[in-house]
Amino acid sequence: MDYFIKRNDEQFALQLGNFSSKIGDYATLFNLTPEEVTQAEKDAVFFNWVVNNLPKVETYKQNWFNFKRIARVGEGNVVENTVPNPPVFESMPGLVPPNIQGRFAMLAKRIKAHQNYTTAIGENLGIEGSEQQRAATEDVQPILKATMSGGKVIIEWKKYNHEGIVIEKDTGNGFTVLDKSIHPNYTDNSALPPQGQSALWRYRAMYFLREGNVGDWSDIVTIPVTG
Repeated sequence: MDYFIKRNDEQFALQLGNFSSKIGDYATLFNLTPEEVTQAEKDAVFFNWVVNNLPKVETYKQNWFNFKRIARVGEGNVVENTVPNPPVFESMPGLVPPNIQGRFAMLAKRIKAHQNYTTAIGENLGIEGSEQQRAATEDVQPILKATMSGGKVIIEWKKYNHEGIVIEKDTGNGFTVLDKSIHPNYTDNSALPPQGQSALWRYRAMYFLREGNVGDWSDIVTIPVTG
């Protein structure tokens, strides 16, 4: 992966927006075609739409888990007004081909290899990077905190410049993948032990980027749960 590319989705969307808003001014300097400039602009708009709508999907997912809990073990009737409303998305812009990041990386590398390129231009376009950024990506470890709220375990964590974390859980038979989380914090919607019984749940997590997991596993956090 090219280290000038922002790992965090929101920051990458901002990076694309900055790049696409300025690249037209450098088209002649770097021999870019009108089609390349237009594609960069379309890519930025489309990815921004995807990122802006993602929290609505995450909220809907959480609301549906809560609705499932009410349907299974809640009191009273499952009435119509308890069904979560599906998310309402912003109008979708024009579709673009897959691999927005790949196109951005290729175009940025062409520009950086051009004889007219300068560091000042790169900083203006947001395509400068450093070995420090690389080291920061490879030597990372999430810090977790487990708390109880509303009968659910909440895993608190910080996102920084990563896409998210993969979470593993051990209920007594070893660690297995529980879920991925891209928006802190994470709620474990697993059913609690049977009424009157207790257990120790253990969690660990690792950051991930598009290419896979990075860094080290977090320290294990343990929390007692009671049905």
